[in-house]
Amino acid sequence: MVTYRFLLFGFLQLDFALWVPNCPTSMLRPPPQAKGVITEDDILGFLPDVNITCRVLMVLNLLSQPSIDFVPLCQYREAIFKVGIQRRLSEEVQAELRAISDAIKERNSQQVLPYPYLSPSLIENSVAI
Repeated sequence: MVTYRFLLFGFLQLDFALWVPNCPTSMLRPPPQAKGVITEDDILGFLPDVNITCRVLMVLNLLSQPSIDFVPLCQYREAIFKVGIQRRLSEEVQAELRAISDAIKERNSQQVLPYPYLSPSLIENSVAI
């Protein structure tokens, strides 16, 4: 079972940043000038120390928690489109988004490492930080 707690802030951001070499918050030395002469110790010397890394990961974890008022894409708390063509078009878009979410869920059920990040059911209707 995949947990989706990390999907609401930039989707892939926390998963990507959990491995610090992907997304170091700072480099403690100038970048290398020549290819092929870098050692493992050099790479470790470039990365931020443990305290900085832990602080950044705690902030990313906090920001990646789902908002308490999460509303999925193209869903509305109030009936904005009550009658007419606007309501029909809104319902059509919602049905298409449900079909896309179902297809992604089905495809991910067959994967060893699912990729749920672009599922419309997990995307916020508006910016929420």
